[in-house]
Amino acid sequence: MAQTPALPFVMPQYSRAPVAPSATRRGMVIALQLAAAALYGFAAVALPLDLLIVMLVPVGVCLLIVLWMMPDRRVFPFAAITTSFGVTLTLMIAWPNYIAVVLPGLPWVTPTRLALFVLTFLFQYSVATSSPLRHHLVAVARSSPVLWSLFLLWQLAMFISLPFSGHVGDSIKGLVDNELRLAQLFFIGTLMFAPRRGPTRAVRLMLILALIASLDGFIELRLGFPPWAHSIPSFMRIDADALANILGSQSRADDGLYRVRGPYVNSLVFSEFLTICTPFIIHWLLTGRSILLRASMAGLWLIVLAAIVITQSRLGLIGTIIAIGTYVPVWAYRQWRANATSILGPTLLFGAPILALALLGVIFSSHTLTLRVLGGGAQASSDEARTIQRDMAIPKIATHPLGYGINMGAGVLGFTAPNGLITVDNYYLNTLLDLGYPGAIGFYGMFSVAAWLGGRIYLKTKDRESELAGPLGIVCLNFVILKSVLSQENNHSLVFLLLGMMAAFWARERGLFDPDNLFPRRREAR
Repeated sequence: MAQTPALPFVMPQYSRAPVAPSATRRGMVIALQLAAAALYGFAAVALPLDLLIVMLVPVGVCLLIVLWMMPDRRVFPFAAITTSFGVTLTLMIAWPNYIAVVLPGLPWVTPTRLALFVLTFLFQYSVATSSPLRHHLVAVARSSPVLWSLFLLWQLAMFISLPFSGHVGDSIKGLVDNELRLAQLFFIGTLMFAPRRGPTRAVRLMLILALIASLDGFIELRLGFPPWAHSIPSFMRIDADALANILGSQSRADDGLYRVRGPYVNSLVFSEFLTICTPFIIHWLLTGRSILLRASMAGLWLIVLAAIVITQSRLGLIGTIIAIGTYVPVWAYRQWRANATSILGPTLLFGAPILALALLGVIFSSHTLTLRVLGGGAQASSDEARTIQRDMAIPKIATHPLGYGINMGAGVLGFTAPNGLITVDNYYLNTLLDLGYPGAIGFYGMFSVAAWLGGRIYLKTKDRESELAGPLGIVCLNFVILKSVLSQENNHSLVFLLLGMMAAFWARERGLFDPDNLFPRRREAR
């Protein structure tokens, strides 16, 4: 009796019939491969540079099909994702994105992007092969129907705007970048901040990096340039003119004061990052269980506040005032509810308006403070530029309510700064020009709802770690407000991660998952 020949190894979830393909079929496959290679070669020569990214679409589709066909497993490499996430978060904050390897035809290659690539691979593989992970992501993302609807509206607006783009290739690149750098990090945040202690570790890492960056800022102020400016390896130097502009003093013409920028491209972005950290510092300063923790937070706050001052940025000071003026009354109200006999809570709550008036009096009584917080002659040119940009943008937005396409806003507006760069200083205008009204409603609506969710969680939660939702809500509120004076997107990846943290907190409060026992371990899955 003839024996069936042994089959090559295949996964146990699949089987393959022992039938060799016919010569005709093999010939057809080879012909299709040659035709595809010829088509790709012709497209590489014929297509303009801004449309070459279209050639990656079939490759991406094939990769998605491969992932979809992979067998489902209960476990996934959660430990590897956690490690990769920690590295990515650290580099995202600490590594200057202008120190990069520049290769022809490719975006800047930085350690941050390499780490994000590894994180993306691990995360996408896990989503494709683990049904428990998919169920978790869907449950957390949809835990707030309003937040989820606004997220989908923002996503839809990006796709709708593509046909209106004057440079479709550039807009597609922007779309891919937003999906990997923003939307994906939102979902990664819903995963990484779901386990117990996950949010605490991430916030602690952020504050440590803020301390290091602030101390480094004092050294930068003394030198007059970033400490690493003259030590960048030759193979990691970008265009000489761009690097000179980034590493220059960036001082205002009216006062000539050096503006510290830390590991970021300019002082405003650095100040925004420090403002993101400030509500968490205030939270642990007021709620820390030990004197040592509170003293550490007090010292850290003084250092961070001093770093904000030497950025010469009103943005950071305004964000700090918003953080204090929002968190302290809410904390006082929470204390009052928890202990009705205590006089501390009602005293701070009802005394908040008086303290606010006193703070305004101090600001207006000092000419220096008035200039730093509200601006003056040195900031007049920036305010005038934003006014001009607003007047230029209104008719353009009215004629294109669905936007001009991702990354097209600055070119459409056509405002040229004194240094010769085409720019938009107001991110509201940037969003409206790029994505129209639907995109702006979805984008800013997400963070507005997140701020509201943070307040609700903070006032009702009995979980000590979930109290971080309070300062997190202030971060989201500050982000919405301060985007009116800052258009750079360097901190957006971090903010979308924190948006994922808020969704995780909300799902935790609703009991949609157990933070102490999220996913089956490898041994249990067996």
